[in-house]
Amino acid sequence: MHKVIAPIGLFLAVASASGGVIAAGAHQHGVALLTVAAEDNRLELELSAPLESLVGFEHEPRNEKERKAVQAMKDSFRKPETLFAPSAAAQCTATPAEVELPGGDTKDGHADMHAAVMFECKTPAALKNLEVMLFDAFPRLQRLKVQLVASGKQSGMELTRQKRRLAW
Repeated sequence: MHKVIAPIGLFLAVASASGGVIAAGAHQHGVALLTVAAEDNRLELELSAPLESLVGFEHEPRNEKERKAVQAMKDSFRKPETLFAPSAAAQCTATPAEVELPGGDTKDGHADMHAAVMFECKTPAALKNLEVMLFDAFPRLQRLKVQLVASGKQSGMELTRQKRRLAW
């Protein structure tokens, strides 16, 4: 999955060379990483999160309850507009997210999921913000470290349940 998005690739190269706007850090429960790039008529998002923060465990599903939790998480990403809301005036439509899950139990007991979401916007000049509703869908998620490339600017910030809107 991990396709390279030109502005994101450039941002990450600059960030790592300068010590990083937001250090990715170690796998941390309750904390996810979101990279956002707005370019032309596209808004592209890449999310990396500990499975524990989304479904409550990090191993292969072992029972029906765990299988249902994983399926519900995948289903949420099939409708990304329920998790992310770009500026309404931009008239953006999403395609179902590409979700990548680890196969098998990991050696260290930690596993992350990765998702890529793309919105096409009819009025890209009106794209000025993004409301993130991940906290509603995944109650274990507490913080979202964000790397943003938009309007020719690069920035890093942190979102929480109380502060869930990115603006540029």
